[in-house]
Amino acid sequence: MISLLKYRAALIAVIFGLFGGAISHLLKIEELTFYYTALASIIALVVNLMVSFMLKGRWNTHVKYSLKAVCLFLFAGLILILYTHTRYFLEGTFPYKDFEGQVSYYIKGTEYTPVAKAFKLENPYIHSDEDLIREGFGSPDEKDKVWTQDSINKVWMKLITSYCLIVILFVALISVLIEILMTKYGKSTKKLIEEI
Repeated sequence: MISLLKYRAALIAVIFGLFGGAISHLLKIEELTFYYTALASIIALVVNLMVSFMLKGRWNTHVKYSLKAVCLFLFAGLILILYTHTRYFLEGTFPYKDFEGQVSYYIKGTEYTPVAKAFKLENPYIHSDEDLIREGFGSPDEKDKVWTQDSINKVWMKLITSYCLIVILFVALISVLIEILMTKYGKSTKKLIEEI
C-alpha cells in the first residue's frame, strides 16, 4: 500500500481511469462524448497537482481540522453537483432509438422554433421530443430546426459546466485523501506493515 501511495500520480491515473470512465459514461450524451473524455483528463491532472502543491506544508492541529472540513465540503459538493448534473441531463436531452434499437441521447433546447411549434399544433398526437424529431424532422441531425440554436447552446453549456464541476470535486477529494495518507500516515502504516 505504501509503495503504491509513493506513486500518487500513477495511483490517481488508475483511480480516475476506473471511476473517471464511469463518470463519463454515467450520463452519456452522444454529442459530448469526445469532449467529456478530453476535459476529464486535463482537469484531473491540474487538480491533482494543485492539491499536492497546497498540502506540502507544516502539519498541525489547525491544518488537520481544516482538511477534515475541506473533505466534508468536497464530498457534499460532489453529491450536490451529481444531483444537479442528473437534473440537467433529464431536462436537456432527449432519447432517440435508431433502427437497430439502440438508444442514444442528444442535447435539445428549451425553446421551440416557429416551425416546430406549428408542426406540434398540426399533430396533437406527438407527446415526446423523440416523436417530434422522428415524425417531423427525420433525425437528431435536424434538431436545430426544432429548437433555437441559442437555447441548445445554453443547455450544452450547463451540461459541460456541471460535468467539469463533477470532475473537479471528485479528483480534488481523492487527491486530498491520498495526500493525507501519504504525508501523515505513511510512516506509521509502513512500520505496521513491516511488523506484520
